[in-house]
Amino acid sequence: MLSETRKGEIAIAILKLRLREEGIRVGPYIKRELPNKAKQLNIDAGELSEFFELMVREMVDETFKK
Repeated sequence: MLSETRKGEIAIAILKLRLREEGIRVGPYIKRELPNKAKQLNIDAGELSEFFELMVREMVDETFKK
């Protein structure tokens, strides 16, 4: 059985793959959309915003890594 930590690692890997393949949409749209998605997922909007920012920064860092 998978541990919660391993489930999280797999989920993040899948998310990053999807973001790489489909791209990341940012701008005013995302500021409106994140609170709506947080409500749908029943999670704190601030936490989702922080998580999204971390994912975007990681993706940018990976893309421009030297």
